[in-house]
Amino acid sequence: MAGVSELESALQMEPAAFQALYSSEKPKLEDEHLVFFCKMGKRGLQATQLARDLGYTGARHYAGGYREWLEKEA
Repeated sequence: MAGVSELESALQMEPAAFQALYSSEKPKLEDEHLVFFCKMGKRGLQATQLARDLGYTGARHYAGGYREWLEKEA
């Protein structure tokens, strides 16, 4: 998926354009399981807030980031 810098335009694309560019279905505004994360947590939080500002009410942030996820998987 797009980086934070691309996220706003990606979430505002028409569904067909999103599908063509990212080979994935565009999330719906009402999706409850739209989770953003990054390595440490800061960019994931920024992405979550941006998505919420665009109307994605179910957007969630995995605060621990990818690094924490890996530690829990070990």
